[in-house]
Amino acid sequence: MHANQTIGWIWVMRAAAMACAGLLAACASHPPAGGQTAPVAPPPMVGPPVPSAPSAPPTQAAMQQAQKEAQSAVDELEDGHEDDARAALRRAVALDPNNKLALSLMRQLSIDPVMLLGKESFSYTVKPGESLSRIAGHFLGDIYLFYGLARYNDIKVPKQVAGGQVIRVPGKAPVEEREPPKAAKSAGKAGGKSGSKAEPKSEAKAEPSAPPTATTPTPAPVNVPAPAAVQPAEPAPAPVAPAPVAELSPGAKAMQSAQAAERGGNLDKALADYRLAASLGQAGAANKAEAVRKQLVDRHTQKARASMARQDLDGAIANWNRVLELDPGNDMARLEKQKALTLKEKIKALK
Repeated sequence: MHANQTIGWIWVMRAAAMACAGLLAACASHPPAGGQTAPVAPPPMVGPPVPSAPSAPPTQAAMQQAQKEAQSAVDELEDGHEDDARAALRRAVALDPNNKLALSLMRQLSIDPVMLLGKESFSYTVKPGESLSRIAGHFLGDIYLFYGLARYNDIKVPKQVAGGQVIRVPGKAPVEEREPPKAAKSAGKAGGKSGSKAEPKSEAKAEPSAPPTATTPTPAPVNVPAPAAVQPAEPAPAPVAPAPVAELSPGAKAMQSAQAAERGGNLDKALADYRLAASLGQAGAANKAEAVRKQLVDRHTQKARASMARQDLDGAIANWNRVLELDPGNDMARLEKQKALTLKEKIKALK
């Protein structure tokens, strides 16, 4: 009996313990009473984004080199080498992102020429010795728009444009001065003749006065003073002949021709004319000739390197020869020319 009671109590105690354990587990898995949740830690504070440091402006040397690369692209486009021009323009923009010449040429290469220059155009016959650069400068206001003008006319090599060739120029045709119509001239002449005729004299005549009657007294004579003598008018002064226009000296003419050639991009002609003007004693011509000579040296150096890059050995040799003509003491040009000649001989031996 006692043993059975003891066993019963043990089972009761065990059941109570299990119930307590279940209650504790339920309290741990459910939120506290009242529907309140445990506070959540706020996210860490994040500050405003730090702006990236602005890129440093290009140096003067980088800007000068970018201009040389852009000028090299001009020469390549004149020859119709678009790929080499694009490579030179990428180098120019990498050196100076704001180089105006490089950006203008890239727009001419990428944008449809009709969208760039407009649909309206007029026919124009190229004059002998004229280039697309000169035509673009005259009608479009920028000599470096020559390649857009070439694409506008589907011209692949701009420097091959010849006199007598008919092209389309964007914009309105220039208004030519016209003579006044003949009707206006004849009207003016008729007006001048009619004005010169004398007006008709009045036909009204004074009626004679009635003779004096006996009752009318005779008027006393009146002394009328004699009219003053009229002095003849002074003759008009003779017209002064205009001063003769001084004719330009040969040196000044050569200087003007050189300046026009330089504006048109024809540096070889500009150099020859500047040297001629300098030999004739024209002031400032020698300095201009030296500046143009340096531009030509840089231009042909860039063209020679571009020719080597595309494995055009003959073009590279020709441009190095031109550099040595302009600058005979250029050792670098002499070495580069020799490299091109040696490579050409090796290729010839392999064939």
